[in-house]
Amino acid sequence: MDMMELAGYGIPAALIARWREQQGARLLPLQEQAVREYGLFDEGNLLVQAPTSSGKTFVGEMAAVREALRRRKATYLLPLKALAEEKYHEFRAKYEPYGVRVIVCTRDHRSFDGAFERGEFDIAVAVYEKLERLAVSRPERLRELSLVVADELEVLSDPERGAAVELLLTRLRGAGVRIIGLSAVLGDPSQSAAWLDARLLE
Repeated sequence: MDMMELAGYGIPAALIARWREQQGARLLPLQEQAVREYGLFDEGNLLVQAPTSSGKTFVGEMAAVREALRRRKATYLLPLKALAEEKYHEFRAKYEPYGVRVIVCTRDHRSFDGAFERGEFDIAVAVYEKLERLAVSRPERLRELSLVVADELEVLSDPERGAAVELLLTRLRGAGVRIIGLSAVLGDPSQSAAWLDARLLE
């Protein structure tokens, strides 16, 4: 699938041109499947399990950016603050020129907590536990989220953190937030997909 075909899904031509420079002229097979066959730009939940370098991260990125460009709010979740910091700087560099407001929510960046609480963002990059704490203090923010991309979802199997992540995703589902989960390895992806009420792309 040529990148230029993404214009039919509401992605601006200037942004597609930039994606072509960074990602290549064509979507990878997994990315094309997500767009054409699995409703990436539709409304339902989606769980993507695929190995590293298959292009699944860009699947979540495309969905989050499209929501932001439509003036809806998206959150991109990661398990580690170092990964969140890296993703925040990447998203700022790539998408702030298109008017997308990007913030990061980690223990080390409490200065952005107020922006999250006031809803002054388009994409919030956050660590799982940080979003859970913000959701408890300002539950109305969850209802304003259009999409949550849950990256490295294998954190669910972490004996120390899995329960908290499961609680957060349950809270998000209860608030009617769309979830796109991304994982390299899940013990039983079909069971996880059923729990999330999501289509499974492997």
